[in-house]
Amino acid sequence: MPSIVQSLRRLGRWALSGRGSFKPDAKDYSAILGKGSVVPCQIEAYFLALNKYVDEGATVLDVGFGLGYGLNILAIKAREVTGVEVDEQAFEYCQNTVAGRNPRLKQLILFNGYDLDFANDEFDIVTSVDVLEHVEDYHRLLAGMLRVAKKGVFISTPNRRREYTNPDGTPRNYWHRREWSFAELDAILKAHGHVEWNFLDGPFDGPFTISDTAGEDSLTLSPFLHKLQVS
Repeated sequence: MPSIVQSLRRLGRWALSGRGSFKPDAKDYSAILGKGSVVPCQIEAYFLALNKYVDEGATVLDVGFGLGYGLNILAIKAREVTGVEVDEQAFEYCQNTVAGRNPRLKQLILFNGYDLDFANDEFDIVTSVDVLEHVEDYHRLLAGMLRVAKKGVFISTPNRRREYTNPDGTPRNYWHRREWSFAELDAILKAHGHVEWNFLDGPFDGPFTISDTAGEDSLTLSPFLHKLQVS
């Protein structure tokens, strides 16, 4: 079975071959395209969140859990993990492969992509890995995630690197609505709270190192957005 990397490379060669002008709509993306594979930087991002921001016995909400492997990583330390997902195909897949297997996984919920039906401060932290680049109104989602978090939100999203960007500035990965540079995402997040920066450095397949300074080999922007405490 080809890996997701091989599949993406084949798809990229087809797109550049001039055999047609068809370009999928980013809103039609489904994580099920990667069924049977994992994305190395996603695994690394979940472990970064686990080791740096998830306390023993914490409650965690994972927004956009995709194929679900991050849920089990978060559950290594969390007392309860809840997941929400907008992708119906991925949700159904995880009902058969993830739900009911880990006693710390509380529930999986299908949602509309923005409205989180939870109380204010219901979770210690919220995580969202490789989601923001797919979202049209990202400010709305960021505000919603912060509302239900006590401490803040861990985010990981691709760094806009030259080799993954078209000449017009759009992502080569046409399932992404956009990708940001460090400076661009920093400005967006500072409108919502205090930003603690992390970067995963390395090639697509890894291995990765974690730094607090953006560099030429930074593959992901993986900040923690601290919730501003109102006195």
